[in-house]
Amino acid sequence: MIEVLPLKKEDMIWVIENGAKEVGLKSIPTKEIEKLAQEREDSGLCVTGWVDGHIIGVSGIELLWEGVGEVWLILSSYIDHNPKECFRCIKDGLEILIKRAGLRRTQGYGRIGFHQAHILYKHLGFKAEGIMKEFTPDGVDCIMYARLERRPNGHER
Repeated sequence: MIEVLPLKKEDMIWVIENGAKEVGLKSIPTKEIEKLAQEREDSGLCVTGWVDGHIIGVSGIELLWEGVGEVWLILSSYIDHNPKECFRCIKDGLEILIKRAGLRRTQGYGRIGFHQAHILYKHLGFKAEGIMKEFTPDGVDCIMYARLERRPNGHER
C-alpha cells in the first residue's frame, strides 16, 4: 500500500539515523538536524513516502521565488525491496508537492556518481541542464535537473 503523508520531524530523523540510500552512511541526529527537520515539517511543503508500512523516503520543495522551487529527497534503503511501488510513491509525492507549491519550474541535483538519482530524475520528467562543480558539502559535482510544467495549451512554460 502506498501513502504520501505530511512530513513529521521524526520521519526525517529516522531516515538519517538509519542510513540514507544515496551515501550509505548512518548519522546520529544533531541539534541542527533536529532544527532543520522541524522547519521542514512546519513548512507544509514536505512529505513522507510510505510503502507497505515502511518509510521509503522524505522529500520536499524549497521555494526559491514564486513558481520556482528546488526538490530534495532522502531515500531509505527500503526502496530496494519494492522498486515499482516505491517509484509510484515518489512520483505521487512529487506531484502533490508541485501542485501544492504552484510551481512552473522544479529543479534538483543529482551527485555525479549516484546513477540511480539520474535515472529517477529522467523517469520523473526532469531534463539535465548542466553540471554544478563541487556543489555538495563534500565537494562532489552534481548534475542539475529541471522539470517545467505544461500550460493548459500544452506548451512548456
